[in-house]
Amino acid sequence: MSLLKKPDAVTVGDFADGPDIMLWNPALTTRRWRWQVLRGFLARSVSARCAAGLLVLALVLGMGAAESLGGALAVGGAIALLLSGLCDAGITAACLPTDHQHQPGCRCPLERSPGEFFLRSDDFADLGTAAHHTAGLLIDLVGELHATPARDWIDSELPERAHQTVWDALTRLARTAPARRHAARLAALPGETDLATATAAAITEFDTLLGELAFHIQGCVTLTREWEAKLRHAELVDHTSAVHAELHAASIRPMVEVAEELPKSVFAYVTAARDLTGAGRFPWELPTAEPVP
Repeated sequence: MSLLKKPDAVTVGDFADGPDIMLWNPALTTRRWRWQVLRGFLARSVSARCAAGLLVLALVLGMGAAESLGGALAVGGAIALLLSGLCDAGITAACLPTDHQHQPGCRCPLERSPGEFFLRSDDFADLGTAAHHTAGLLIDLVGELHATPARDWIDSELPERAHQTVWDALTRLARTAPARRHAARLAALPGETDLATATAAAITEFDTLLGELAFHIQGCVTLTREWEAKLRHAELVDHTSAVHAELHAASIRPMVEVAEELPKSVFAYVTAARDLTGAGRFPWELPTAEPVP
């Protein structure tokens, strides 16, 4: 992925708790992403190494000591520090979409406002096993729709529409967290069975609709998988036909036909030589029958 190209719809990121799939905000523009990359690069450039390198360069050059051996060594060390800091900043900017293993209490700009740039599967871990599973499934399905080889054969806007639909659904799913916590509190309160039941029913209805959404997106993916299988089969048929043609062109039947006559020629010659020299019969020849008296 290009450094200045915004991430694909679905990527995998490295987080402190392990790798996780990420669904990026479909409203994220290339211009905004480039600004985030530049911001990350500049923020990382303001480091102790870069500051030390610039300070040493300024002191040596300001004192006019660069022509001496010690000054030259100091300039070389300062440049090395500066380049090291800039390389570190470049790596940080390049890994911005995937590296989220930050120090405790330190969150990158992409994570300071959850859901602004991306949603990850574990963002829904506290919403129940079913909701968490469905959210992860939806993210996986969107990623597969964007990456399918059958994409050239379907509506070009379908992957983006599915992306936007799933993003909207998951942002709404994230907003159900307070309702789910409230339902848990109601369930623990004596005498509030009716309220707890009604709230739980509303949450169940939401999760059911989320499952229906996953069913429809799964249907799209299933169809693309079937078409991918057809495309692979057609490719195998074409390749097999080409292999058969190559085998036919490389046939050694003419050589076999030529070689078929060679034993006959050799047999004629060795038989004649046997008769001329009186060398006796060959092992494969039957002995001559003795005359009956």
